[in-house]
Amino acid sequence: MANHDRSRLHTIVPMKPLAEAKTRLGPDVPAQQRQALTAMLLDHVTRVVLDVTGPHSCTVVGGDDVVKHLAISAGADWAPDPGKDLNYALWTTMQSAYTSGATATLYLPGDLPLISPHDVLSIANASDGYTRPVGNRASSDGGTNALLQPASAAFKPLLGPDSFANHRAAAHVNGSDLQVLDLPGLSFDLDSIADFQWATDNIHGFPANLHDWQVWLYTDHVGPPPRTRR
Repeated sequence: MANHDRSRLHTIVPMKPLAEAKTRLGPDVPAQQRQALTAMLLDHVTRVVLDVTGPHSCTVVGGDDVVKHLAISAGADWAPDPGKDLNYALWTTMQSAYTSGATATLYLPGDLPLISPHDVLSIANASDGYTRPVGNRASSDGGTNALLQPASAAFKPLLGPDSFANHRAAAHVNGSDLQVLDLPGLSFDLDSIADFQWATDNIHGFPANLHDWQVWLYTDHVGPPPRTRR
């Protein structure tokens, strides 16, 4: 895919403040470690996306001052949470991206430790020139871990229980069949203590990276954010 084609895609990553994220991991994972984990995963997702689609092709929505700092440090844009709920925040940011010239938007959660540039390219390529919606299911719970929507066929997102099935149905009602991918890098999101243990045991460098992020986060963010060691 040519660079000019990649620039037509705008990725949106909604976030909570670090103190409110990954609460399902507690009390097994201490609060400081959960916050460092959230920051580390967000930084990884945004940098992978930006490596493929270029600076300012991604907007992180919501969070707190640290989330804002991480987004801007990576080369992404940041927008405050517009309120109401997650789907409203995502839909509002999608509309803003379309108005600014994006041909398609891509929703990604900020907790995909295995995402790679190949995954972003695969989603984009499956859209047939940004004319067809594409999605990737979360393997653990039937949620949605990626959703590309062309501006010409966009529908309001339906994140929540069984969201992937709901997104397939919404795309069909809107006149399009959702192109379904099953990419390992997009299917695994780190949401439970079992996910955390799997990542610790199986992702190269995960414990060391998490330690680096915890040190950075709790030493007043001295220096630039650490880079993930793979």
